[in-house]
Amino acid sequence: MPEEFTDPPDSDSEEFAHLLLLGAGLSESDFELVTPPADLWDRIAAGVSLAEPTVLAEPTVLAEPTVLTQPTALADRRDSGGRGGSRNSGRRIVFAAAAAVLILVAGAVGIRLVDSSRTSTELVASTTLDVIEGPATAQAKLLRSGNTERLVVTTENMPAAPAGSHYELWLVDPKVTSPQSLGPMTGSTEVLIPASIDPAIYPVVDISLQQNGTHDHSGHSLLRGTLQ
Repeated sequence: MPEEFTDPPDSDSEEFAHLLLLGAGLSESDFELVTPPADLWDRIAAGVSLAEPTVLAEPTVLAEPTVLTQPTALADRRDSGGRGGSRNSGRRIVFAAAAAVLILVAGAVGIRLVDSSRTSTELVASTTLDVIEGPATAQAKLLRSGNTERLVVTTENMPAAPAGSHYELWLVDPKVTSPQSLGPMTGSTEVLIPASIDPAIYPVVDISLQQNGTHDHSGHSLLRGTLQ
């Protein structure tokens, strides 16, 4: 009669459920590459030897013709090893399922990394600011990444602001009716443009000299250029 296959023991099911919980709790940081201990592979080899005792069976058994002609010997061998074989088979199923969980988690992390890498940065517009006053020069670039826009301003020869004052970066509409402040600056800077400010409506980049504590544009512009 052919040997019946049984489900893995309850202990293996519990081990499988525990491995599933471990796999679900993994994050991207768990997949960072680290240098393994020097004895890692020896420990793995030792663990595999303990988990798969049937692999160590003596090869001379199959070479003896008398073994193949004695059904009782084969029956005794199957009776004595049936339970262990079933348990080993159950463990192999658990290990394979755990490996599948890890592969799925790693694949999800990989897909997320690939998607993030596809978010490219686009140069939308740029300008070289005209010098109105002072020794400084500046260039401005409007960059878009996904749904966000950034203004990158590169300055040269910009001295420190006089005492009691500071430089401020603005986006201004062509008619200069409502300048939008992007904050103080001391030189080259990169700022995230708020969603409430549309560079298409406020395309003029302006750098002004402001008295500390003021919030409105001082009217004292040093550099100015229009993004295009």
